[in-house]
Amino acid sequence: MMRAALAGIMAAGVAVAQQPAFDAASVKVFDRAAGPPTPETTDPGRIHFGGAIMLNLLMWAFEAQSDQIVGPAWISDFGGPNRYEITATMPPGTTKEQVRLMLQNLLVARFHLAVHHETRNFPGYELSVAKDGPKLKVSIPDPNEPPEGAPQQKPTFKDGHYEFPPGPRMMVSMGIGSTKIEAHEKSISDLLVGLGPMITEALGADIMDPGPRARVVDKTGLTGRYDFTVQWECKGCRGLAGMNLPLLAGRGQPDSPGAASEPAGSGLPTIFVVFEKQFGLELKKVKDIPLDVVIVDHVDKLPTAN
Repeated sequence: MMRAALAGIMAAGVAVAQQPAFDAASVKVFDRAAGPPTPETTDPGRIHFGGAIMLNLLMWAFEAQSDQIVGPAWISDFGGPNRYEITATMPPGTTKEQVRLMLQNLLVARFHLAVHHETRNFPGYELSVAKDGPKLKVSIPDPNEPPEGAPQQKPTFKDGHYEFPPGPRMMVSMGIGSTKIEAHEKSISDLLVGLGPMITEALGADIMDPGPRARVVDKTGLTGRYDFTVQWECKGCRGLAGMNLPLLAGRGQPDSPGAASEPAGSGLPTIFVVFEKQFGLELKKVKDIPLDVVIVDHVDKLPTAN
């Protein structure tokens, strides 16, 4: 009996030791007095989060959207004091999935994170080509854009509008009663990144409602890159901060406030009409989609010391 118990303890120790971990990691509370958050690094052997809230860290660690993380209110409070700065290094050749596991283990070690998982249903839609075929404008690549894999340049905000560097870009503007997208060299998969939440808000859910957002399944078979500008009625868009979200190469971060587009009840078409008439694509409601949801049982506000 004693030998069996000892073997169990040794096996558990080996399992813990085999958990993927960063070569080195610094975790600390973000110092607001030190200035704005530092940008992400382009070093493939290093990750950096500057001024991130706990929700951001959990979303990245578990590859989940915000409505797939359930926990105490403070983890999603963008205006609260709980922001963190994490810098970590990893061995050459580490995959993105391994980095996610390393971050999960880091959160367990430094914030005593404890979670469990549940499967919950989310509203589902299917995007397909309409009967008259696609109407999207194929992009002509900018000859001045940097090569793929080069460090990304952020847009600059000047004289009330954004000036974009050459290359793929997408701007989503949520005003009072409407949503507008302007895109260059973007694929259908890029568009689908935020399309589910846009449908949910267009149908009336408030932008700050933490409830589940729709998920969209791509059935178009379209693989090109396209340019488009499109706008539709958004019943749930209240002009909250009139926030603009510049998205470069499929990644976005809240930036400067923008002006509201159209007032509520302005007669803009619905998102379903816009997609069919302007894009030649059809959005159909389908059976709800079951997804993994991460339930936070415990997480500390303060990390243990480096």
